[in-house]
Amino acid sequence: LRADPARPVGLALLDQRNLAGIGNVYRCELCFLAGEHPLTPVGEVKNLPRMVELAHRLLEVNKGRSTRVTTGSMLRDPLWVYGRTDRGCLRCGTRVVRSELGDNELEQRVLYHCPHCQPARDTA
Repeated sequence: LRADPARPVGLALLDQRNLAGIGNVYRCELCFLAGEHPLTPVGEVKNLPRMVELAHRLLEVNKGRSTRVTTGSMLRDPLWVYGRTDRGCLRCGTRVVRSELGDNELEQRVLYHCPHCQPARDTA
């Protein structure tokens, strides 16, 4: 992941050369759980090793399930931000932003993030 420190973490996480198995749902949820805006450069992510460990834990705990769970509860909402544009962030209630992110037009994937829990860093 650190090979290209300027690359947005939301792109680096989907690159299977960096971490195998991270798909779009996990990308959104990992960025949320780490409190990182998906456009944050990898080199500026506060705790990248923790994010990688969390990815591993989520993949392990969900490998035998038909429904992915990142909130810890299969009974209520299983995901923090993914697909929640109409319901808001599960943590703070702020309207979840839906956008697209990819290295090019063919690789664009839907992206969800909470602007309150995952604020963009000031680049000025």
